[in-house]
Parts: sequence; structure tokens; C-alpha cells
Amino acid sequence: MRGCALALALMLGLSACQVGILVDINLNTDGSGVVTVEMSLDPEVLALVPEIVSLALTEDIQNSASGWVYRRPRTDGEGYVRFSASKEFASLQQLELVLAEVFHSDEAFRDFSFERDTSFAKTDYRFTGVVDLSGGVDLIADPELTKRLDGQPLGEPVGDLNVLLSAVTVEVGVALPVGPRQSVALKLGQAAEQLEVVAQQRSVTAVTLRWVAYAGFALLGLALLIAVAGYLLERRAEGRGLESSSSQAGLLPTSSFAESESQRRRLQLVALNPLGVLFQPARNPSEFLGEFVRQRGYDVAQEELEDLYRQAVLGRITPAEFWDGMGIIGDFDAGDSDDDSDTAGRDQMSPEALSEEFTARYTVRSGARDFVAEMVRRDLPVVCVANDVSAWSLALRKRFPIAGIDTWILSSDVGVCMPATGIYEALRRITSISYENILLVDVNVQHLDAAQALGMSTALFAGTSSSEADASRHAVVNSFSDFFRRRSWS
Repeated sequence: MRGCALALALMLGLSACQVGILVDINLNTDGSGVVTVEMSLDPEVLALVPEIVSLALTEDIQNSASGWVYRRPRTDGEGYVRFSASKEFASLQQLELVLAEVFHSDEAFRDFSFERDTSFAKTDYRFTGVVDLSGGVDLIADPELTKRLDGQPLGEPVGDLNVLLSAVTVEVGVALPVGPRQSVALKLGQAAEQLEVVAQQRSVTAVTLRWVAYAGFALLGLALLIAVAGYLLERRAEGRGLESSSSQAGLLPTSSFAESESQRRRLQLVALNPLGVLFQPARNPSEFLGEFVRQRGYDVAQEELEDLYRQAVLGRITPAEFWDGMGIIGDFDAGDSDDDSDTAGRDQMSPEALSEEFTARYTVRSGARDFVAEMVRRDLPVVCVANDVSAWSLALRKRFPIAGIDTWILSSDVGVCMPATGIYEALRRITSISYENILLVDVNVQHLDAAQALGMSTALFAGTSSSEADASRHAVVNSFSDFFRRRSWS
């Protein structure tokens, strides 16, 4: 932005005029974003130096290769002329480099950090950094020009120039992914200022659903209490007195441990791994994905595919980056040229189209929809837990909708995969149901082993080898109808 420095130098020579510089930082959820720099010139500047706008539009602003996108000058209702330029950044490190182009210093904007903390029903954002304009006139003077002028910025003594700095106001604004924009106004030459911007996004729906669930459990408990009271009154009316009650109480110590354990467990939630239970085939998803890639004519090593697949299901890369890593997609916007050697032989399909084509290879397992409908009829909620990419899971649900499942807990959203404890803890926290009252149904024995160690009931769905099923410590079902023949789960 050396053009801004040149225009600013002219303005500082006009001591009676006012100059405003706005530096806006707009952040996305992943720490990327856009920097916008805007200068405002009061009418007196234009009257004294009409050509100042054209002087400010130097090649480094107008050159598209620099990454800056220029917006033409405009006049507001008060007669101020405003012109601006924007540039994108992909990380906080790039943000500091982009801001270093605004002023001739790497220290003016530094030590930036961006934090995102997600918990149930809310996400907290925090952005911090330092803005140091103490460099004064050195921040706007071109170093090469200063050298030619015997060390005097803009050809004038530094002391004289610093007097004019009060005419220049620098406003630094920060817009987080949620909440209002926050800003601070500074003067050139001002000491370092610490920036801190915080915001919180709350999910009213999730909080409401939790309280509705609490109310539902309270009503269920009240209904059970009324039913027990009615039963006792009916027994008393039939003439079963206190002696009979004492006789029955004497039988309680003979109850087995298995019976007491069954009383302690009360099934309140069914958790399913949709990949293999609701949707077929019941195969390792990464192997199924590798088969899809190779059938399209791309030779990818399984080890490389496994590594990219794990990064995708952990949410560390996007589906577009995964497909590109497989060599399937190229530059969609430049895909019309037959001479582009970089994308020759690669599919000119969008990541969304590839995801939909891949998920179309699945089918709904027989009886899946009826099973979920029966659970809903019995007021037993069903949730899905999977090692999957959010975009792929959504495409699968849109293609094969199954009514009655409102909660999907995906590894790419929580940042951890089964059988790690973290994803099961997310299940417990989101549903507010203890492990002892959850039944997990999966086709992967390792997933079930980890869940059982936490106290969950488990069931191994058919799809693994018969020898593995025979040796399993988990209940084994071959179809959804088997659930209605069993009365307890291990």
C-alpha cells in the first residue's frame, strides 16, 4: 500500500485538513478472512490538491497480482471522498503479513491470536493482538524516499512532521464470525494498544430441547409414581394387608446380582453408527472410499488415502481438499481450457457433485426406517454417532432420508473419532443421558469395546465375519427384528 503512504504524505502537509484511515479485519470461523483499508479525505484536501486521488492509486494497489482488490473512490453525504482496497488472508500469520503492507513496519500489527471454544449450545470466540503506531511518521514514509532526502521523511524534519500527526486518525475494527463489529480509534505516534474482542454464539434451540427433555423425564417419573400408587391402592382394596406386604419384603434379599443390575440400567437412548447399521455396505468406510476413487481410474496408495481420510473425518481438511489430494479434482474455474497441463486428465466436477456421487453408492438397510419409527412410537430417542465428514453425512441424509433421527454426532464436528473416549463423552453431554442408559449398535467391535468399557450396553450388528461375531463379548443381531426378541443387552 505504498500509494496510501504517498497520498498521506501530501495530506500531512495540509495541517488544517483531516485524514481518516480505517483498517477493518473480518474473521471467519477457521481464522481466515479479509482485511479492508479505507482512506477518507475531507473537502479541504480535494480543494487544495485535486489530483490527490490519482496520486494514491499507484500500481501496487491496482495490480491484481498483489492480491489487493481496489474499490473506486466515492463521495459520502458530507463531501468526504473515500477509497478502499481489500485483501484476503488464510491464517493469522498471513494476516500480520497483509497488515505489514498497510504501514512500513512489521511491528505495527503483531501478536495476533484467534480462539474458538465450542461446548453444548454455545461457541465462544476471542481475538487479541497489538496495534503499535508509536513509529509515527516512519510508518507512512517510503524508506527509499527517506534515504534520498538525507534521512528526513518526506523532506521535512521529523519534529515538524510529528506535529501534524494529530490530523491523522486510524480506526482499527474487528468483526468476529458472530456479534457486532468492535473498533478502537488511535492517532499516529500513539503508544502500543492491546486489542481484545470477544463474542458468543448460543443455540437457543439446543437449550430449549434440553429443558423439554428434562420436563419430559419429570412427567414420566410423575406418571410412574401415580401408576405405583394406583397399584398399591388396588392391592389394599383387594384385602392384601400389612402381613402380606411384609412377606413379600422378605423375598427381596434373595434377588440375584443380575436382577439388581437390570434394575439399575434403564434404556433411555439408542445410538447407532449409520455407516453399516442404517446404510449399507457394512464395510470400512475408507476402503469403500478407496474403491470409489480407483473405479474412477485414479491409482492412489491405500496408505495415502487412509491419511487424507483421517484428516477429513477429524475436520482438519475440507472435502474439496480431500478430493484434490486424491488427484480427482482440479481448478474448476479454469477447467474450460484443453491446454491446461496442470488439470489435464482430472475430473472437472465440484466437490459437492463428487460427494453426492460417492454417497449414492450406499443403500438403506432393510427394516431401518421401520425400526426407527418403532423407537419413536415407544418414545425412545435414536441418535447417530459416526466417524464421518459432515458434508458427506448431510448428502447421504438428503439422498436417503430417515425420519425420527434429529441428533447426528460426527467426528468432523467434534474433532475426535471412535473409539476415542471424546466422541462418546460428546454423546453423553449432548443428550444428557448417562452411559448406563445408552445402547450402542455398531458393526465395529473396537467401537463397541470402548463403549462397553464406559458402561454402555452394546450390540454387534451382522456384517462382520461369523468367527468375529462368535468371539464377541457383545450381543449379536442379524436384523432389526432381532431387537424385539431380546429383553436385555450386555
